[in-house]
Amino acid sequence: MSTTADLDLLLAEVDLLKADLQLQDSEVDPSLQQQLDIVYTYDSNRLEGSSLDLSETQMVIRNGLMLPGKPMAENLSALNHYQAIKFIRQHASEQHLLSISTLEKIHIILSQAVHQHAGGAYRAQPVSLINGQAAPQAKDVPKQLAEHIHWLNLEGCFLHPLVFAAEAHLRLLCLQPFQNNNGLCARLIMNLILLSEGMPLLNIASDSNTRGNYIAAFNQAQADDHSAWQLFIAEQAKLNYQHLLNQ
Repeated sequence: MSTTADLDLLLAEVDLLKADLQLQDSEVDPSLQQQLDIVYTYDSNRLEGSSLDLSETQMVIRNGLMLPGKPMAENLSALNHYQAIKFIRQHASEQHLLSISTLEKIHIILSQAVHQHAGGAYRAQPVSLINGQAAPQAKDVPKQLAEHIHWLNLEGCFLHPLVFAAEAHLRLLCLQPFQNNNGLCARLIMNLILLSEGMPLLNIASDSNTRGNYIAAFNQAQADDHSAWQLFIAEQAKLNYQHLLNQ
């Protein structure tokens, strides 16, 4: 079976799981939602190199505790990411088109008290992609970002929501528009799209196996095989939705 056929089958499975979730309960229990958001914060920050474990992330978010022995930046990053999730949930409910200003607002929230001077500002220095390759030159970021957002708003309505979200995620990872927090922003934009489509938050686990598959799928996308990337994102959605159904 081809990758495209695999993807079509997997998207159909995800659609059925989504329908089952909607039949089970139209409203997620607030305490469960908070825990899911904490786990998402833990995994997304850990993918970026944070040393906080899940229980430490939970303590920071639920109690506002700055953990001794842990970098202040990591404590603050957990709080900032949790606030960014709240922002995308609210923004999704208002059904806006994707915009550069929304992306910049997300980056500003993520940068509060950590890289505040850089919040929402495009990078001026070279950075590396998640596979270690060089990102596009800084001078090209504004033009390429505008082109990406335009394409996503033009073509997104013709794509399955998961494919649309995966493509937005990928394009931001490839561009790395900011000096920091690009991976966090890319995953939050992906989830903003999914939430806008009535789909649950999608978390990419930070264990070494999933991280390796994440980078491998990114490498294939860099070689113009976007279907492998889309398949990876759809697989993560399936795992997430199955987990929700078992709660």
